[in-house]
Order: sequence, then C-alpha cells, then structure tokens
Amino acid sequence: MQLRSFDEMARFCKAVVNSGLAPKGFSSPEAVMVAVQHGLELGLAPMQALQSIAIINGKPCIYGDAALALCTAHPSFLDIEETVGRDGTADGHMATCVVKRRDRSAVVRTFSEGDAKKAGLWGKSGPWQQYPSRMLQMRARSWALRDAFPDALRGLGIREEVSDYQVKVARGREVASSVVLPDAPKSAEDFFESAVSADVSQRAALEDIETGDLFGKAVAR
Repeated sequence: MQLRSFDEMARFCKAVVNSGLAPKGFSSPEAVMVAVQHGLELGLAPMQALQSIAIINGKPCIYGDAALALCTAHPSFLDIEETVGRDGTADGHMATCVVKRRDRSAVVRTFSEGDAKKAGLWGKSGPWQQYPSRMLQMRARSWALRDAFPDALRGLGIREEVSDYQVKVARGREVASSVVLPDAPKSAEDFFESAVSADVSQRAALEDIETGDLFGKAVAR
C-alpha cells in the first residue's frame, strides 16, 4: 500500500487506531503517523513499520530482527556471523557478532556475561532471566549493526538495547510529568497542526534544562 498524500496518511492512521489492532504504544493517530513516517524513511511499508518500530521512553526504535533485515538489504552488505559460547573466563558466556560490508573493514562486537553483570542486566527479571543467551546475542548484534550500518538505520536505536536504558531524572528544576494533548482534529489540516503543536508543547514541558533530554509521558485529554 502506498500513501500518496498527507490526507491519505491521516485517514490510514485513524483507521489503524480505530481497528483496535494497533501495537502497544500506538494509541493515537499521531503516534501511528510518527512510526509510519520513520518506517518510510527507512524503506518500510506502513504495516511493516508498525510491526518493526516501538516507542521506548518516548523515542522510536526498531526491533533487532527488523534492523537485521534492513542491513542485509543494503547494497553494501556482505555477511553476518553470530556466535554465542563460553568466553574462557569465569564470566561464562559471550556473544560475538561480525558484520561485513563491501566498502569498509569488518565490524566485530562482543557482549559477555561479565558485561551484562556490570550493566546490572544479568539475572534481571524478564528476558534476561528467561533467555540470557539470546539477550547476549541481541546486544552484540545491536552494537555491530549500528556501528557497521549507520546509513541504513539512520540513527534509530534498537529496541532490545534501548529497553534496558534507565530513564533519567530531571535536574535543575521541577518539570511536569505529563502533558495534556489537544482534542482530536476534525480535518487533515487540523490533524497536522495538532500533531506539530503537541510535539512542540510536549518538548517544552518535558525538556531537561541542563541536558536537553526528554522525559515523562503524554496524557490524552
């Protein structure tokens, strides 16, 4: 499916939300539009974008398998090698990812059980406790793909890595933890204006005065 105009995009986003089948985190047409637009810039079709992009701590990021698909489709991609095994130390297991592309040297990244312990991830409830080897693999892959193919991923973080980040606490002043978004627009033009206005007001209210970091959540009225 191709969205040829902003009006078609607005109708599509509303239809996705109204269907009740939008992925978690995409509860408004504006959120769907952001994900779809990011996907289009990466070369993903609208529905692929919704299945491949997640919103973590207010920032869009891409799932590891989708990131791998984008990189393997890149004209310069040659090969990827992933291994998980013992690292020969008391730390136990280590994942290694080697990414090769035509126009530069191979990128090799590792992530070990020791690295996970230092980061406070090893034994953490959830996937790190249930599938530790897989999580080591995904972290090594994330680092290797981002370093080898920044032109393919265009600055998007990888979901399996970003979800482990801790949200920073604001310093220097008190800032509201929520923002009231405007009422739903009645036309495509109003839809665009409300999306831009909400983004600007949210950034103004949620920005850390010292670092420029954003934090908190938007709350629909």
